[in-house]
Amino acid sequence: MSDTTQQYLLLFTDAPDAEPYSQEADDIFEWLTAVESHRIFGERLTPREDARLVTKRQGEVFVTDAPAAEFKEWFSGFDLISAASLDEAVEIGSRHPCARFGRVLVLPLMGAVQSGALLDQTIQARAAAAGVTA
Repeated sequence: MSDTTQQYLLLFTDAPDAEPYSQEADDIFEWLTAVESHRIFGERLTPREDARLVTKRQGEVFVTDAPAAEFKEWFSGFDLISAASLDEAVEIGSRHPCARFGRVLVLPLMGAVQSGALLDQTIQARAAAAGVTA
């Protein structure tokens, strides 16, 4: 990633007013190939039934099954990308199949994390969770 790019989080959500998903029209592999030079990392998420909502108030932690009532849409996945501007990130997000059968939320990150460092952190975290030591 060069000094002239910023990182953006693309969050993919469902949408009640969206067109139906079509395996033929919504080929994720075409998008992945087209944005390969911008994409740092991404993953699909498990269903909402697997999620937990965590809050901490006055030192006490509360964990409840998600989704909370205030979540009308649900997150289906995410991608971390680099782009020269918010406009470019929006354009990249607009080409994702989820823009047609859901929604794509484009969020600029406040601080730049080098893509290699982020990937290393992710690999280390997954290895630690699996009980693997390097």
